[in-house]
Amino acid sequence: MILKRCLATLAIGVAVYSSPIFGRELSLPKPTQKWIEIRTPNFRFLSNAGRMTTRQVAVDLEELRAVLAEFTAYDLQSPLPTFIFVFKGDRSFLPYKILYEDRPATVSGYFIGGDYANYIAINADAQDASAIVYHEYVHYVANHNMWYLPMWFSEGLAQFYESFEVVGDTVRIGLPILRNLVVLRGAVPIPLDQLLAADRRSALYNESDRKGLFYSQSWALVHYLLLGDQERRQQLGDYLEFVRNGVPGDEAFATAFSGDYESLTRELRAYLRTLSFPSIETKADIDLNKEFEIREMSYAEVLYRLGDLLANQQPDRPERRVYFETAIEADPDYGAPISAMAVEAENRANWEAALTLHERAAKSSPNDAMVLFRWGEFMSRRGGQFDSAISALTRSVEVDPSFAPAWATLAKVYADAGETSEVAVGAARTAHSMMPSDTMATRDLVRLYLRLDRREEAVSLIEGSLRSDRRMQAEAWSRVIQQDLERAQDLLRNDLYAEATARLDLAETLVETSLYPLVVQQNIDWIRRSIAERRAVGHYNRAQELLSQDDPEAAKEALVQALGIMDKGPVAFSSRQLLDLIEHPDQPTATEVMTFNPSPTKSEIDHLNKLIAQKQFGEALGFLESMRDRLGIEQRKWLDERISEIKRTLDYNRYVDEYNRAVDFYNQRRFDDVIAVLEKLLPTLPEGRESESARSLLNDALKALN
Repeated sequence: MILKRCLATLAIGVAVYSSPIFGRELSLPKPTQKWIEIRTPNFRFLSNAGRMTTRQVAVDLEELRAVLAEFTAYDLQSPLPTFIFVFKGDRSFLPYKILYEDRPATVSGYFIGGDYANYIAINADAQDASAIVYHEYVHYVANHNMWYLPMWFSEGLAQFYESFEVVGDTVRIGLPILRNLVVLRGAVPIPLDQLLAADRRSALYNESDRKGLFYSQSWALVHYLLLGDQERRQQLGDYLEFVRNGVPGDEAFATAFSGDYESLTRELRAYLRTLSFPSIETKADIDLNKEFEIREMSYAEVLYRLGDLLANQQPDRPERRVYFETAIEADPDYGAPISAMAVEAENRANWEAALTLHERAAKSSPNDAMVLFRWGEFMSRRGGQFDSAISALTRSVEVDPSFAPAWATLAKVYADAGETSEVAVGAARTAHSMMPSDTMATRDLVRLYLRLDRREEAVSLIEGSLRSDRRMQAEAWSRVIQQDLERAQDLLRNDLYAEATARLDLAETLVETSLYPLVVQQNIDWIRRSIAERRAVGHYNRAQELLSQDDPEAAKEALVQALGIMDKGPVAFSSRQLLDLIEHPDQPTATEVMTFNPSPTKSEIDHLNKLIAQKQFGEALGFLESMRDRLGIEQRKWLDERISEIKRTLDYNRYVDEYNRAVDFYNQRRFDDVIAVLEKLLPTLPEGRESESARSLLNDALKALN
């Protein structure tokens, strides 16, 4: 019914859709309206503002990027495509503006950093279109390189670059902006403490009658701190470093600027009264290829791209579905909107519909990297569908090798599937190289390195790329420790005692990095005792062999070595009995002692260690229980200690498995599943670090869901 109503209005030239679901009238673009796409080396411009305007914006933005690449250390290479929507006027732009209090915000442009693409949208008719796109692109660069910037500095810096210009081989940055000076000279300034505390939710930033002053004053303060005074510039650097390290804004200001709002306010007023403002002027050799690819877009593609822009906005824009549905009606064989509707079905937990739509999209557009990526990502979440997911994702990166999310998801699927091939490692390394600051991509490469026992490479990544995410870093250290313990047990099973001990030594250096150091240390100590027991048993068995060869002195030496390794427990008990028999062969009790063998045999110890190494803890418990009847009181104490250790390990492993499962759900934004897992887990945990970590993750999931 929705589609029929839309198509009926399309027949008269403009689609208008009104529904209580969306709470406002929805105007689809006219099918006769011309939209073009211009592809430059670094951006994709989608525009209804005409070729000349759009091409000029494209040239100007590529010039700014080239200058930033030459004169700054910013990372400008985006692992995601960047779509820049150039609307010809405010009427055209209005339906796609971000919302504030359920109304279109009073903006001439905005930037959105999405999961799979970056988006910039501007009104080409509001003022100089290039100035707006400069502003929004600087937001992207700042978001990518300096995510910690406070709102006032982010907006002030973006305006600082608005007046960027290139004349011949001369580049100018930071030229004064007349409209800002006019606003500031006719208004009462915002108190500095309020300006510095503003964020995206603040009325200063959102209300139209205050927003202009906020922008203008932020520009003036950034301009003064960067170019007006060398000492203040140094203080600004200190302030931003404090903020980057998590120091609250007011505390960072108090430390860097000595908390002197009044002096800084006076200096800023004096700066604004000057007749001239400094700017940056330099020579640059910009070699820009201006032969851009330009093509007209189909109506279905226009609808899909506009719907995709809405789909990446917050708060939620449910009207996006009408764009996707209408695009499908306009071109039933266009896979992109079908794929988008599959994602909508996923969001409603309608898995059957999602599967059908993903399959249809992949069939319709087998060479669309995004369609293939969404299909592969969906299959990766279906549990065990690794082959299908790998096939779709591999095809996605073949179609577009620059699309980093496909590489990252491919690496995750390989890691989840237990793959250890060079192909899997190659995918993970590619994802990490394209997104070095993405902790999820780093985590999956760490997982693959550890599975291949490439410990040094894993540790290097954890110490470097994961240092900004303490939770992820702690999780990664736990994986390293787990790998060390498993490897030590493998070496122990093969009687490589020195190598096993060396691996435990490595694990012990990381105990304090773990969220559960006491449990980790207990596991390390338990394996050390197992190594000692195995070595002592070897000497004990050697003593028996020497005694059978009628060499009691050599046998005594072997028994002394066994007791030097372990002075208590069943092996020590048996060693002392055998030693007593050798030294007192005529005592009748010695023969009785010799025939009583309370300790596990070597084959029994081997079997127990094998069960533990294979993590078959339930079977290990049953095996130990079966030995109880034949042991004496002292040996039962040893057995009970082993049983308690295995039970603690079982509890710890269950906790780690469930907690990591919840973390994986959290990273997939499956917050309902996170809550379900943790609410079941928390009542079983004693108060301590484990319960605190689980409760913290639960609170994060509840906030994200709300």
